Amino acid sequence: MKRIITWGVLIITLSFSQNLLPNPGFENWTGGMPDYWFKDDSILVYQEDVIVHSGNFSVKDSLITTTQDRADFFSARFAIRPNTRYTFSIWVYDNDPAGRVRQAIAWRVGGTWSNVWSNNFSINSTEWQQLVFTAVAPNGADSAYVFVRAYDSLQAWDGGAVFYIDDASFTPPSTQAPVIVRAWHTPTNPNAGAQINVYAKVSDDGIITADTLFYGINNLNTPIKISHSAITNDTFRFQIPGQSSGDTVFYYFKFTDNDNLTTFSDTYAIYVGRINLYINEVYYDSPGTDSGCYIELFGTPMMNLNGFTLVGVNGSGGIPYATINLSGYSMPNDGFFVIAQNSWVPNADLIDPNADLQNGPDNLELRFNNIVIDALGYGILDGWVFTGEWLPAVDVSFGHSLGRYPDGDDTDNNYVDFHDYDTLTPGTSNPAVGIVENNDRPSQKRMLRNPVLSKMKFSEILPESSCSLLFVYDITGRLVKKVENINEEINLNTGIYFLRSVVEKEKILKIIVVK
Repeated sequence: MKRIITWGVLIITLSFSQNLLPNPGFENWTGGMPDYWFKDDSILVYQEDVIVHSGNFSVKDSLITTTQDRADFFSARFAIRPNTRYTFSIWVYDNDPAGRVRQAIAWRVGGTWSNVWSNNFSINSTEWQQLVFTAVAPNGADSAYVFVRAYDSLQAWDGGAVFYIDDASFTPPSTQAPVIVRAWHTPTNPNAGAQINVYAKVSDDGIITADTLFYGINNLNTPIKISHSAITNDTFRFQIPGQSSGDTVFYYFKFTDNDNLTTFSDTYAIYVGRINLYINEVYYDSPGTDSGCYIELFGTPMMNLNGFTLVGVNGSGGIPYATINLSGYSMPNDGFFVIAQNSWVPNADLIDPNADLQNGPDNLELRFNNIVIDALGYGILDGWVFTGEWLPAVDVSFGHSLGRYPDGDDTDNNYVDFHDYDTLTPGTSNPAVGIVENNDRPSQKRMLRNPVLSKMKFSEILPESSCSLLFVYDITGRLVKKVENINEEINLNTGIYFLRSVVEKEKILKIIVVK
C-alpha cells in the first residue's frame, strides 16, 4: 500500500501512561473531518452524534468502493519507542452485513514505512464491539500511525457498507517484558570442537535481572543451563563448548526483568562440522525487468546436495518468500554450482525462477536439513530483519553482483566477505578485488590504539580520511550513527563499535569507546 500523505501534525509524546493517539474520541472536528485524522478517497467520513460509544461524537465511515487499498481511515503520525509492545484498540459499531473492518499499524524505520495487520475483523452486531491488536515496534522504529481498513463482504456486497468508529487507543503497557530484538551465533557452521559464541540483543523498559541460555546436543530433553559470559550495552554473549562433528546444538534464551516479567526466545539450531559449502555469488538485480539472475555456490567437488535448500528471507518482516530445493543434485567437478533464473545463464546447473532474489535489504540462507550453515544479508542495517552474518553486505546497484574473494572465503561477516562486482562470473572464479591501502605511501597508514575517548573527534582516529560520510555500527550490527563531519566528537556510550567509510568500503575499523 503506497500513499502520498501530507501530515497535518506530528505528535511528539512518549509517555508510558498516556494514549498516544491524537483526538482519540473524535470529539474535535474541522472542515468535516476529525482533527488529526485522515481518509482515503474511497470512503466517506461524517460526524455522528447519535450512534456513539462515549462522548458527543463518533465517526461514521461509509465504504463506497471495492478497492480495499484505498479504503483506509488513518491517524496522524506520532512518536514511538522501538522494541516496545503497543496495544491498538478501537470500538466499532458494525450492523451492516455488506462489510467489515480491521486494524493495522504502520511503523517507520529509517524513513521506510511497513504495515502489520490484525487477524481480527469486525462482525455484524447490534452492539458496540472492541477490536484489540497488540504488536511490537521494530528495532529502529521512531514513529507510527494507525489505520482502520473497510472491506466488502463477498456474500452481501451492495457497494455501500457503513460503520461507526469511536474511542481509539494506542498505548504501551505500564510494564513490559523483555524483548529479544535479535539472536545469532558465530561461527554459523562451526568446526568440530570449536567454541560457539551466542549473542542476544535484548530491550526492556527497566533492567534485565536474570538471563539463561538453555542448550542441548541433538535434543532438548535435558537442557544445560548457562549464564552470560559478557554484556556489551544491551547485547548478551554466551559461550557453548565445542561439540563433535555431525552434532546439532539446539538452544533458546530466557530473560527476566526487574518487574519479574519473563520472555523466552524461539529455539535455534547449529550444525557442527564444517560442510564447506558457501553462497559464493548472487546476482539479483538486472537492468530493467529482472532476467538472467543467479545464485552461485562454491564447495567440495562432487559433493551430494541432498538435504540442502536455499531460502530467501524477506527483510521486511523476516518471512521466507522463496525456497530452492537442491536435493538430487551434486557439485560439479570445478566446485561451482549455479542456480539460474533462465536457461541461457552461462554454466547453469539448475533452472529455478526463485533465483531472482528481491532487491535489498534482504537475505539468503543456505540450509542443511533446515539448519542454516551459511547466510547472506545485504543492505544498510537500519531496522529491517537481518538474518545474515554479523554485518550485512552492501546492496549493489543493478547490473552488479555480490561475490566472495577468494572463492569460499568466509569470516562470518557479510560486509567483509562479499564485494561489489561489476563483472558477472557465474560458474567461474570471482576476480580479485582492489587493494584498499596504497603501500607506496606508508605515511598515510595509521595504527589505531584502543580504547578511544568518547570526547575525541573522529578526525583524531581517522586523520587520513577525506570521506563525507561514515557509518558507525554497534556490536549487534545496528547502525547507531551516520557521521557527515569527521571533526565532530565520537560521543558514543562505552562499548565496541565498527566504523565503515564510504570511500574505503572494504575496510571495517573496530573501536573500543570509553568515557
